Amino acid sequence: MIFKTLFIRITTLFILSINTQYATGQIFDSQQNPPELKWMQINTPQFQILYPTPLKKEAERMANTVEVLIKSVSQSLGKEPRKITIILQNQGVISNGFVQLAPRRSEFFTTPPQNFDIQDWLNSLAVHELRHVVQIDKLTGNLKAPLFEELALAIFGITLPPWFFEGDAVGIETALTHGGRGRLPDWEIIFRTNTLSKNLFSYSKDYFGSLKDPTPGYYQLGYFMTSKLRRDYGSGIIDSLMTNMARIPFRPYNLSREMKKITGLSTRMLHDSTIAEIANLWKDQENMLKPQDYIILNQRNNSIPVDYLFPVKIAPDVLLSLREGFDKTPVIIMTNNLGKENELIKIGYQTESNFNYSSQKIVWDEFRYDKRFQKRSYNVINIYDLTDGKYRQLTHKTRLFAPSLSPDGNYIAAINVDLSNRSELLELDAETGNPIRTYANPENYFLQTPSFSLDGNRIVCVAINKNGAALIEFNRFDGTQNLLTDFQWQQLSRPVYTQDRILFRAHYNGVNNIYSFQKGFGIQQLTSTRYGASNPSFDKNTKSLVFNIYQERGYDITSISLDTNKETSISNIRNTFINYASPLVAQESDSTILDHIPTKEYVSSPYKELSNLFYFHSLSPIAEANEFNTDLNVGFKLKSNNQLNTLDFYTGYQFNSGLRKSEYLAGFSYKRFFPVLDVKYINRARLSYATQTQGGVRTLIPVNWRENFLEMEIRIPFLANRLNKTYVLGLSGNTSYTNRYEISNRPSGFADRIQFPLQYQFYFNHNSQRSRRDIAPRWGQNISVAYQSLPFDKKISGNIFRVQTSFFTPGLFANHSLQSSFNYQNAGGVYQFNVDIPRVSGYGNLPSGKIRNTLLFDYRLPLFYPDAEIWSLAYIKRIRGAIFADFQNIGKGNPFAPRTYGLELNGDLNLLRFLLPDFVISGKLIFINDRKPKPPTVDFGFAYNL
Repeated sequence: MIFKTLFIRITTLFILSINTQYATGQIFDSQQNPPELKWMQINTPQFQILYPTPLKKEAERMANTVEVLIKSVSQSLGKEPRKITIILQNQGVISNGFVQLAPRRSEFFTTPPQNFDIQDWLNSLAVHELRHVVQIDKLTGNLKAPLFEELALAIFGITLPPWFFEGDAVGIETALTHGGRGRLPDWEIIFRTNTLSKNLFSYSKDYFGSLKDPTPGYYQLGYFMTSKLRRDYGSGIIDSLMTNMARIPFRPYNLSREMKKITGLSTRMLHDSTIAEIANLWKDQENMLKPQDYIILNQRNNSIPVDYLFPVKIAPDVLLSLREGFDKTPVIIMTNNLGKENELIKIGYQTESNFNYSSQKIVWDEFRYDKRFQKRSYNVINIYDLTDGKYRQLTHKTRLFAPSLSPDGNYIAAINVDLSNRSELLELDAETGNPIRTYANPENYFLQTPSFSLDGNRIVCVAINKNGAALIEFNRFDGTQNLLTDFQWQQLSRPVYTQDRILFRAHYNGVNNIYSFQKGFGIQQLTSTRYGASNPSFDKNTKSLVFNIYQERGYDITSISLDTNKETSISNIRNTFINYASPLVAQESDSTILDHIPTKEYVSSPYKELSNLFYFHSLSPIAEANEFNTDLNVGFKLKSNNQLNTLDFYTGYQFNSGLRKSEYLAGFSYKRFFPVLDVKYINRARLSYATQTQGGVRTLIPVNWRENFLEMEIRIPFLANRLNKTYVLGLSGNTSYTNRYEISNRPSGFADRIQFPLQYQFYFNHNSQRSRRDIAPRWGQNISVAYQSLPFDKKISGNIFRVQTSFFTPGLFANHSLQSSFNYQNAGGVYQFNVDIPRVSGYGNLPSGKIRNTLLFDYRLPLFYPDAEIWSLAYIKRIRGAIFADFQNIGKGNPFAPRTYGLELNGDLNLLRFLLPDFVISGKLIFINDRKPKPPTVDFGFAYNL
């Protein structure tokens, strides 16, 4: 869904926070729920629904819904999918959903967003994610557990670009419901603006995005491109393409090949023809609307995309807004009439951008991690006082959204979503954060974005039900509610009061504009913008409307007088929206399917973790570097991952190509409880060399043996965030047992057993949030301390102590970064030759010697944002550079002379039309500081990052 990007970013941030190496796992969430959760299950003919006990009603509703939907969702692909598990997740606050294989499941994160669609969140999610289920089975349906699910997932990811499968799912979501993102001007606003303003980008740029310009996103791009296919070639075109691709799944550019064969169009040609068609339609729409021009109140100093959101006038010449840009992280700013910006407070991750102002106070909500179980998260309310500049977090471990202050600043209205997925309007004390009142919501509307009246006696919200959206008003004296408008298929957003009416955003004329509702006068259109308006606020001193207007570089701020502004009744407004999916609606002919969902009662039964610990899904190949020669170790692993992510298990075989021996391995990770337990076992062949002196001649004698190696580790991770800072803290303990046998050429003192060496590690990371252009955190402190010894072994001894650090500070200009890293180790005994700390650049060209410490400096900076294509091979987003100086064994020799230094050049790019992973190609020019001059060396690197 649209929140998948945020979900992936937050999940990736967590992974990278606890592991500084490149992440190589799947992008799907693999975290856990708290262990005290009680799980139930409903089994229908085609689905297994897993749910926590508070979601019983929602689980029964979804069981009925998906059983009815699956036939219509799969019809145009001609494929009835196999039974799949759907897990309803209620512990988190990010609205999301995904389908995956290995293990085969779909997860619905049930908390609805505050500004998404005009229908029930779970209904919309079900249509979208079920389409993915059908797509996967259409392409890879014969590759099943217990051996081939990972292979099927790989084929799906290689064969279908995300714009294709996500765009197709959005098209079905739009065709089979009264809502869907294809009906929302807000969702397509960047695409439409770029097209009408002649910012016509390449297929690659629209697909992969840019660090230089706003781009639509692959969901939006894919929706228009797949809809274009169905508009021009009929409902069966997606089926034909996927059927043909499934026959030869591993061909490069498989989709483009088949599309060219059937339609004569490559993917690039389809992109260009889609843009050409939609540009003409949008231009005709603009000509019908005759939009007005508005005076922009904020000032832009450069061309970097920036949004100035939720503007509010707090003095005659002073505006507050939330600034979000490519080059800086979100910050609440104060702007005067000369355009000077004063940063008040940098805020943290939000599930959706928002803040609210009243009486010298600012409130907003922020996302918070659970310290261990990342399936659980929170949304808390923060407050900032302009009079003294003090910040406080008002609530803790709450699920509160879209806070709004009363006119006197003493109370806060917010939307609470409980664990049963009920939505409630909650009133809190603005000083303590304590709840004061919960307003009754007997119809179980989903409520959005509350706002107080100017006298503080009423609260208005947006209400969503199966019939669309409406404005609803709550009376603070008696708690009663009153529907102000009928439910309608309009995305109503962020209502606010004036003295006699309510302002809100809607799209009655086909473009987002600001409208007003007044009893006795109905709904009137107030603005007529070219690309879209949003986020109204009312200035009672000047009786003016302050709001956001979308422009080519993002949201700007403008204002109009409500006294002199001309208004138009919506009865006189023509809806000009380009319903690009209308042919799909006709093809599917089932857009009312959600109006006729039965209420069959299903039997629920407990879902026991112990009975479902194993789910064997894939036989995965092993191809690893061999430490004895340049060949690869080859083999396979049989993998199991259970549905709740609590146990990962594998067992396998590999052939050691260096020693020409078979090896056997197994392992598991158990993650249900706070500590994580990892156990690995391998039976392997080994080779070493011993010196032998005979007749005064020293020779090396090979020593061969086999060994059983068992390793055990327990990890205790902690995670927290506050404002724009993330904190990671962890402890781990590791031990192993080695039993050696079949020893040939045994040297003296050779140990048959290595008994339980102990390794302890403590790490702490504190890093600031990064903007899209930041190469590294602006501020960061990362420390790891480890100690390893052999306390239980009487035959061998040794220990190693190491400290690794990295510190980030801002560079001279925006998005520059200075990193310093001091690393130290002290090793003895059997560990005396270990080097477990980062080395200097080019260490392979230096004479070997004992390394006790390193001090590494590098200054990183962006150079260009070319957004350049190299045919279909690569798309280059950014070229960045670095200068570095690396010191080794400080305390010996000249402390001011680096051991190596030089320059580095990196390219951030996408390869072969793949959205993920992001690749980095690098080259280092390394100068060696030595008594005898040495020519510089060049190192090349190739890395990837999910």
